[in-house]
Amino acid sequence: MNSKPIHVLLIEDHPGNVRLLRELLDNTGTGAFVVAQVDRLAAGMEHLDARAIDVILLDLSLPDSQGTETLIKTHAAAHGIPIVVMTEVDDEELGLRLLQAGAQDYLVKGQTTASLLARTLKYAVGRKRLEEELREQTRFLQSVLNSMADGVVMADDTGTFRVWNPAAERILGSGPAGRKIGQWSEHYALFLPDKVSPYPPEQVPLAKALRGESVTNARLFLRPSAHTDGLWLDVSARPMRDESGQLKGGVVVFRDITATKRTDEALMDSEDRFRAIMDNSPALIFIKDLEGRYLQVNRQFETLTHLSQQDLIGKTDDQIFPADQAQTYRENDRQVLDANAPIWFEESALHDDGLHTSIVVKFPLRNAQGHRYALCGIATDITDRKQAEETRQRLTKDKLLLLESTGDGIYGIDTAGRCTFINSAAARMLGYLSDELLGQDMHECIHHLYPDGTAYPRECCHIHDTLNSGTGCKIDHEVYWRKDGTAFVVEYSSFPVIEQGQITGAVVVFVDITERKRAEQQLTLSHDQLRNLSARLELVREEERIRIAREIHDELGQELTGMKLELSSLSDQMQAADPTQRKKLQSVSLLVDTAIQSVQRIATELRPVVLDQLGLIPAIEWQTHEFQTRTGIQCTLDIYLRSVALSHAGSNTMFRVFQEILTNVARHSQATAVAITLQEQTGNLVLEVRDNGRGVTESELSDPHSLGLVGMRERALLLGGETILAGIPNGGTTVTVRIPLSRPQSA
Repeated sequence: MNSKPIHVLLIEDHPGNVRLLRELLDNTGTGAFVVAQVDRLAAGMEHLDARAIDVILLDLSLPDSQGTETLIKTHAAAHGIPIVVMTEVDDEELGLRLLQAGAQDYLVKGQTTASLLARTLKYAVGRKRLEEELREQTRFLQSVLNSMADGVVMADDTGTFRVWNPAAERILGSGPAGRKIGQWSEHYALFLPDKVSPYPPEQVPLAKALRGESVTNARLFLRPSAHTDGLWLDVSARPMRDESGQLKGGVVVFRDITATKRTDEALMDSEDRFRAIMDNSPALIFIKDLEGRYLQVNRQFETLTHLSQQDLIGKTDDQIFPADQAQTYRENDRQVLDANAPIWFEESALHDDGLHTSIVVKFPLRNAQGHRYALCGIATDITDRKQAEETRQRLTKDKLLLLESTGDGIYGIDTAGRCTFINSAAARMLGYLSDELLGQDMHECIHHLYPDGTAYPRECCHIHDTLNSGTGCKIDHEVYWRKDGTAFVVEYSSFPVIEQGQITGAVVVFVDITERKRAEQQLTLSHDQLRNLSARLELVREEERIRIAREIHDELGQELTGMKLELSSLSDQMQAADPTQRKKLQSVSLLVDTAIQSVQRIATELRPVVLDQLGLIPAIEWQTHEFQTRTGIQCTLDIYLRSVALSHAGSNTMFRVFQEILTNVARHSQATAVAITLQEQTGNLVLEVRDNGRGVTESELSDPHSLGLVGMRERALLLGGETILAGIPNGGTTVTVRIPLSRPQSA
C-alpha cells in the first residue's frame, strides 16, 4: 500500500540545481514526493499561502534574499512547516546556526545523494510531527492541571518546583520561588493548627514526600499577605518514584477548606453550648424515650433527685418518684405523644425545701427526618418561664441544624450496623431518601461490594472494625454503591460512639472523590505517554546513527579504498619518474590513508561494528581499550560473566551510557585511573565505573543543565533501570548502571 506523497516546496533559482534535485527525488520511488519549485523567496511566500506544503527545501542564495536572513524570513512565514536548507559548504558551525535559526536539517550541495535527500526530507517531516504530538500531550497535561480546583505542586528530588498549577498560585498567593526546602514553611507563611506556631520545615508535607513519606489530609494554617484572616488547607502528599522504585520527587495536592473548617468549629461550638446548657441551666431538663425511660438528664435533675445520671438512665418515673406523682407525669407524657406537639403543664414535686410548682414544657424530639424518637421536658419556676422558653428554642434549633450544616455525608450506625441517622447530603449522594435508609443495614445497602463488583465481607470492612475495636479510621480507596447500582469513590472516616465506656455505634463521614481520583489517573497516564514518546525518539536517533555509519563505511570507505588502489597502481607505473613527482604521489597516498582512517573512526563512533557483530561484552572491551589508548588514563576491566541476556535496545543503552561515562571522565574528572566492572546481580546487568579524580559534587549532580547526566539517567529509566552517581571530594566518582536482563521464555 503506497503512503501519502510528501509535498515539497523547492525554493531554488539555479536551473542545474533544480534539475539535479528533481532527478534525485525521482530516483527515490514513483510518487514518493510531489515537488513545486519557485526561484524567488517572495514567490515561495505566496506559494505557502496558496497550497498545502509538507516540507520546504530552501536555497539560502536567492535573487531577492541572501544568507541566514532567507531562512529567518521563510521560518516566520512557514507557520511550523519544516525547512531543510541547502548550503554550498560543509561547515558544522554554519549548520548549527541554521538549526538555531529554525531549520530542521541542512544539506551540502554536491554531496547529496538521492537516499540522503529523501531520508532528510522524510525525517524533517517526521520530527515535526513528533514535536507536534509532544506539544499536544504537554498542552493536555497542562489543561488538566489548569482545570483542577485543588492546588497541585510537584518538586523534583532536589526540591526544585516543576509543576505549579493556577489553583496553587491562587491559594498560596504566589508562584514558585527558588527557596530551599527548609525555607518553605517561612516563605509561604505556614502554621500549625494553633495558628501561632510556624509549621516545622521538616514536617511540611511536600518535604516529607521528598523523603519518601506519604501524607494524607494534613491540616495546616496559611497566612499569606493576600488573606489577612488566613486560610485552612487540607493537604495530601505522595512521593514520586520511577519504575525501579527510585525516589524522583514529590507531589502535593491541597485545597482551601476554610469554609468547612469554620462550619466544623461552629458545629463543635453548638455541641459545647448544648452540653453547657444542659449542665449549667437552673431548669430541670430530661429526655425520655417513647416508653418513658430516661435517656438523659441534666445536672439540676441529679441535684434535685439526689441521683446520678447513671442511676437515672433507663429507669421510668415509677422507679424514681412516688406513685401519684409518677402517674401524673405519665399522663402528661401521653398527652404530648398523642398530640405529637409541645404542651405546657403545671407540675408539682417535693424538693428538700418543700413542694415546688414548676411550669413544665414537654415536647417530642424528632430526628433530621422529622421522626419522633423521644420526649424532652424542661421544668422551671414560674418566674423563670421566659428563660425556659429560650432554652427550649435553642436546644431545638441546635438539634435540628446539627447534621444539615455540612456538605459532607454523615450517618450513624448502631452496633449491628443499622442506620440510626443520616443527613441530607449523604442521602443525596447515595440516591436514597433519608427514610429509606433509617434502620437499614448500611453495609448491605451501600458498602457490600468491592470496586470490581466482588463481595465485600463485613468482617473485612474498616467501619465494622471500628465497632469492634473502638478505633477510628480514614479510607480513600473504596466505593459506596448508590440506589441505582452505580458506584462512586469515597474518602470516609469512621469514629466510634462510646457511652459509659461501651461502644454503642459509630459515626461515618464521607465525601465523593471521584473527580479527584480521575484527575490523578489522567496525570499518571500523561506521564506514561510522554515517557513512551521519549523512548520512540531515542530509537529513531539510534537507527539514524546506524544508517549514517553504514553509508559512510560502505560508500565513502569503498571510494577511498578504490582511490588507494589506483594510487598504488600509479606508483608502480612511476618507478622511473622524477623523484619529486614520486614524493608528491606518496604524500597524496598518505592523505588518502588518513581519510580512510577518519572514515573508519567516524563510522565506529557513530555505531561500533563490534557491538552489532560480537555483542556488548566485546564492545565494552573495545571501548575501554580505545579510551585508554586515546587518553592515556589507565583502565582496569573486570567482567564476571561470559554472555549477556540483554535485548538489542538494552545493549545499545548500556553501551551508550558507558561511552558517556568515559567521556565525562576524560572531560571533567582529572582522573589518572579508571576501574570498570560488569556483572550480573539479582536479575540485573550492573556496570560500575569508578575513577580516582576530583569527585562529582552535589551541585553538579542536581544541575538541570548537566545534559549528559540527565541523558544517562533517562536512557536507563526507559528500560526499567537506573543510573546512580556518587562522588567524594578528591576521592573520585562512582557511576553504577543497572538494567534488567532479558529472561529466556520457558518452552
